[in-house]
Amino acid sequence: MPAGVNSTDSLEQLVIVAAYENQKRQPSLVFETGDGYPRFLAHAANVLVLQSMGGASDHVYVFVFQSGKPSVALKTATKDLIEVKQAHNAIVVLVPPTAYPEGGRFPPQPPPEEYSFPLHR
Repeated sequence: MPAGVNSTDSLEQLVIVAAYENQKRQPSLVFETGDGYPRFLAHAANVLVLQSMGGASDHVYVFVFQSGKPSVALKTATKDLIEVKQAHNAIVVLVPPTAYPEGGRFPPQPPPEEYSFPLHR
């Protein structure tokens, strides 16, 4: 059984991110996504990226450690799969925008929103 889940919990298990600073016994950041198992998960150095399936849209979260302190660096939504790339000194997250049909047809897909998060090794 996954940690933190006991047999009396409902069948729906939610993702909770708990981030700890050095030498701390309690997490400095506890973030309940409200979502189940991630559709996409990536981690490099001080950056954690996850995409989880929501109701009408997927939820995208980026957590970073900066100067030893955790924070939520990005919280957004999309209806498509994100792309994560590692550049030399950063993680780049590409989030496709949501497109809605106009006159019964979908317009050309606009370029994805690009977010960059510096890596600290």
